[in-house]
Amino acid sequence: MDAEHLTAELNEIRRHLTSEVNQRRTVLKPLELALRALKDPHNNAFALYEASAALENTPTELDLPKDAHKLFNELQTLADTHLSELEFTFVRDLREAFKAREIVLSGEPNALIADLFIIKPDIRRKQVEMTFSRQPVSSKKIKLDVAQVVNSYERARREIGERKTDYDELIKEIYEAYERTLKLSGKPLGTRMSIVDCYRELVLVRQPPSFRKTPSKNSFKDYPKTHFAFDMLELRRQNKLNYNGLRLNLGTSTIDVGGDTARVMFLATEATQGQFIKDLYFAEK
Repeated sequence: MDAEHLTAELNEIRRHLTSEVNQRRTVLKPLELALRALKDPHNNAFALYEASAALENTPTELDLPKDAHKLFNELQTLADTHLSELEFTFVRDLREAFKAREIVLSGEPNALIADLFIIKPDIRRKQVEMTFSRQPVSSKKIKLDVAQVVNSYERARREIGERKTDYDELIKEIYEAYERTLKLSGKPLGTRMSIVDCYRELVLVRQPPSFRKTPSKNSFKDYPKTHFAFDMLELRRQNKLNYNGLRLNLGTSTIDVGGDTARVMFLATEATQGQFIKDLYFAEK
């Protein structure tokens, strides 16, 4: 055999062994994590879950003791048990924290309701999702921490539900946005126009003079979907849907576009209730 042929063959053996070593490392690391976590399973429930999730993906071609996968399943069961205990404790403490602020948290543990907001603890991801009208109320992750959840709720309530809004002016702005979409499409008054397109135009209509004069990020005034959804709710609650002899109407979506957020918007009527709206239009009362 010549040196070139031997080099190629030995490289193949090295590649094979390196692959096996790497596969074993992918198992050894979560095993070590699991062994440390098992010293205090309750307080290390997250670590147990992460270890069991990693071991669940053990390469099938790797040669392991015959009971290994059975033990991995038992580890996962133990992790789920302790995570359930943590979820119970977290939800209990969260309810107490809200109760101290005279707010009752209703709903199921995985979907708690505070007024118009839905709070969804995700124990496995160690974070909480908080939404209004199916939109996240924060661009930042909310950690699985009672104080942080309470603070996030109070901030969202202030920013979304306690804004000073002139609803007589708002209905005028919505009409202007609707009129602009009509002009862009060459359609007559009374035509149903996409609520998504009208919302985009509304954001522009609401911009301050400084932005209109010199558009820039610094002069742009944001109008998030959560604010729009709340304002639409208030317009209906206060029956302020009329402008200049015309009434604002909303058209619900059909089944085929119900989940397409590029074509529809969900407008809440309660925390868990609402409709997918496809279009809006103004017509004579």
